[in-house]
Amino acid sequence: MTEGDIVQIKPDQGIFACCLVVVTEVKSWGIQGYVQSAGVPGQQYIRLKHEDYESTGGKAVWVVE
Repeated sequence: MTEGDIVQIKPDQGIFACCLVVVTEVKSWGIQGYVQSAGVPGQQYIRLKHEDYESTGGKAVWVVE
């Protein structure tokens, strides 16, 4: 897992269930990343434990700084 990887939040994780997340930081407990906001400027940042997401194998071409 590295910056720019794309993960998907598991379906039982509330409001962000099944969202795709761009990883911005890898932590010992999981990841930090963002979901791009639709229809409004900006991103929603989220922290996820290892058990709350699955890797998609995808990679973001552009990562918001």
